[in-house]
Amino acid sequence: MEESDHPLERDRATFTAGTAREGDGTGQPVAGGQDPATHGDGNRDGGGQARAPRVRFRDRSRGRLAQSSPGEASGSTATAAPASPGDAPTRPVGATLAAYTVTPEQTSAAGVSRAPATARAARDRRRRGLFAAVLAAILLLFALSRLVGGSGSSAGAPVASPVATLPPAPTVAPFAVANGAPLTATAVLGVDAKLKGPREAVELPDGRIAVADTDNGRLAILDNKGKLVSSITNAAAPLQQPFALATGGHDLYVLDAARGAVERFDTDGHFVREIIHDPAQLQSARGMVINRSGRLYVANPRSNEIVALSPGGKVIARITAPLGDGPTQYNQPSDVAVGSDYSLYIYDNINMRIKKEKSSGFFIAQWPAPPSDTFHSVHVLPLADGRLLASDPGGSLLAYPAGGGTPTRYPLRVPGQPSAPLQPLGLSLTSAGDILVADGLGNRLLVVTLP
Repeated sequence: MEESDHPLERDRATFTAGTAREGDGTGQPVAGGQDPATHGDGNRDGGGQARAPRVRFRDRSRGRLAQSSPGEASGSTATAAPASPGDAPTRPVGATLAAYTVTPEQTSAAGVSRAPATARAARDRRRRGLFAAVLAAILLLFALSRLVGGSGSSAGAPVASPVATLPPAPTVAPFAVANGAPLTATAVLGVDAKLKGPREAVELPDGRIAVADTDNGRLAILDNKGKLVSSITNAAAPLQQPFALATGGHDLYVLDAARGAVERFDTDGHFVREIIHDPAQLQSARGMVINRSGRLYVANPRSNEIVALSPGGKVIARITAPLGDGPTQYNQPSDVAVGSDYSLYIYDNINMRIKKEKSSGFFIAQWPAPPSDTFHSVHVLPLADGRLLASDPGGSLLAYPAGGGTPTRYPLRVPGQPSAPLQPLGLSLTSAGDILVADGLGNRLLVVTLP
């Protein structure tokens, strides 16, 4: 047989010539792939003629190619010719790989079809790529679920929470007190001023006292002996229901709850201007306080929020929450005070508790408090020693220990009138360190020294 000059033809001819079978005893190749000992007539057609097997082989540079058997369609396929073992090509030492690489032109000339195999390979690659992408997505989701939920963590290993949580204080403890000795007022002020339902009183820088004389609809100025100095009934409009007072520097702020306005006076009682008139946010408000930077906070049970105002009356923030008894909720807050660290103390009326919050509204702590209504509300006052003082409209003062705990109840007494009815409401500090109490029922002011 004439040896082919084309390397691909020599490779194919050698491959189709057959291989030596184990057990035939000769070690010689069987022509045409016949192995009578093991296959019988399995490689013969109906007439006993030997049939060349369909051969598949791998080309180094083009992958897997298919060769058809001698009787099949021609044109795009080539017929393999038998070849002797000596026809197998060998690569001489020093020969380059390029001499033994099949080019596309050579493959086309040899009549070998590669389109079906290329399409199958592309489909296989796409399937493998899709499977790898799906598997990667599943692994990513699994890893994220372990990171967020903490599943699969080792025993005893701490799992960090992805978000900050509030302190576990969903409800307040039942109200209970320790009984202290009765406190007798060291002074009774304003009896001759004919006060009516006063809600709050504050000491002015010169020692005089300003009183929110609520039921009289006026701002009353008393001297340090409790005598009436002036009676102020007008501001930007006639005062209707002055409910709370706050002093800062040389300014005196008056909350007119009926109008939903805050009026600014100087400490001599002269009207300066109305800093805000906003019934939607301030009407029916009850408590007001000012911090060291001049910011005002107003507690409004009607809108269920604490409104923060600048000294000029601009609404800076609204600390609000849905109705409820949770740590971050209110139910008609009716008084507000400010601590030395700028934290807020809020009396939450329906929930009968005092809440401590940051000025941003973040919950810190809470304590049980006595019941009241928003018109005659419990008032709160942080003290310099860390204690928290609260008025009980039933006739007592409550002192909460620093850091929380059971408050001590101190029943109030009027000198010479041990059984006189009392209704302690607004609280403030005097320059001497005493407590100034507005007695809404007795229509007077009481000065008390706390033990």
